[in-house]
Amino acid sequence: MKFHTLMFASACLVLGACDQTVTPAAAPVAASAPAAVVTPASAVVAPVPPPPPPMVAGLDVGKTSTQATRAPGAGKSLSAAVNDAIRTAILQVNGTTVNLNTEQYKFALDAATPYSEVNIRATGFADVMRQQTRGAITGFKLDSAEGPDAGGIYKVWIEAQVAKYTAPEAEARKIKLVVAPIRFDAKSFTVGGRSVPATQVAQEIRGKILETLAQSGRFAVLDREFDAEVQQELDMVESGQTPNAQFGKLGQAFSADLIWIGRIRSLGYVRHSRELRATDRELVSYSGGWAVSQKLVNVATRQVLLANSLQDQMPATAPTTLGVSVDSDKTLSSMQAGIAQQVVASIMSSSFPVSIVSRDGNSVILSQGANAVKLGARYQVVALGAELRDPQTGQSLGRTEAPCCEVVIDRVTPTLSYGHLEAVAIAIDQVPQGGLLLREAITRKAAQVATTDRPAAKGRRADKDDMGDPVPPTKSKRGDADW
Repeated sequence: MKFHTLMFASACLVLGACDQTVTPAAAPVAASAPAAVVTPASAVVAPVPPPPPPMVAGLDVGKTSTQATRAPGAGKSLSAAVNDAIRTAILQVNGTTVNLNTEQYKFALDAATPYSEVNIRATGFADVMRQQTRGAITGFKLDSAEGPDAGGIYKVWIEAQVAKYTAPEAEARKIKLVVAPIRFDAKSFTVGGRSVPATQVAQEIRGKILETLAQSGRFAVLDREFDAEVQQELDMVESGQTPNAQFGKLGQAFSADLIWIGRIRSLGYVRHSRELRATDRELVSYSGGWAVSQKLVNVATRQVLLANSLQDQMPATAPTTLGVSVDSDKTLSSMQAGIAQQVVASIMSSSFPVSIVSRDGNSVILSQGANAVKLGARYQVVALGAELRDPQTGQSLGRTEAPCCEVVIDRVTPTLSYGHLEAVAIAIDQVPQGGLLLREAITRKAAQVATTDRPAAKGRRADKDDMGDPVPPTKSKRGDADW
């Protein structure tokens, strides 16, 4: 209360000084200004073009600034009308989604209340307003004031400079995505004889998914893990500990468009053993893998856009009696990386199919990088045709696809891939830009080569005899007791 009393007293002194009659200062001598230079019409100089933008842009975190606006207000007193006009000005600049309940906005919306009509109409009231609003309003002018009318209502128009935060333009256009904490069905997972807490496994997988999605450059990935630390910084702005220009950062948090929700159904790499009766030795092997279910939910409609299960098996070790050890940390890390890669690939393929964005002959550039394709891999490419719709529902069934060619990935970056086309089967020059999409990876050629080039094993048992009849299986000389 003491602080507000002192502030009010100082404001009154400023207004009192401003109400005194002041003799205008003499205008500056015209001779001190530089003489104007008259240029003939035939010698008009072309404007200098702005410098080109830098080849590599820096990190865009948005910016704080002020924006001029003119706003009306109405109220049962002149101060109430001014407060209403300030509210309108703030909403005009920052939009209706701005939170007006913050401490600093509360000061701004009540800034004119302690002052009389004489003080508000004084020329020094602009300085008082800048102090009272704590940076929300950095410039103020009472343009006009009328009233009270027959209903006792005052009406005003003001001109104001309002603090504004401009979000990064590129990030604002992206889909906002939140990765929810991963759920799990077990308290711990066994990997190579080591028991790992499920909480630790889930947190590490979530971190890898967040990192991979952020590196893709396709989504604005929102953080929900460190809300307390972020709020601490915003509290400093709201309490007035930072420059007034920073005030525009308040109330600018993005809300999510999509939420990814995942659950670990199973994960492990376990030891299998069997005692050999004949030798009293133990036959040991390891095998395992993982399974994850996922959903992608539209926040606005709560519609499930994607729901499926992902899984993979790790290479098993061959059974042996000589002893075998497994690097638990390396195996777990490999499974976590595999989960993150498949999750991101699934999200990306459903949201942003990989397309060929540039082509020079058979050399091409693809729209996504290491998170979507693998170096050295071969993929099927299709050419898009006309869009088809369901005659009953009117829903789009997608566009027709025609086999085009194959692409081999030669180089990958975090956001782009480079490759070359092979086996082109259509007039590719007639396909419009963006009309070539990647589909499934091709592995059949490698399998055919491996089968063709492999020499026939000597002494290999035939599946059929000389007459074409099946050869009966030979009885193994090894007894069941050996296993």
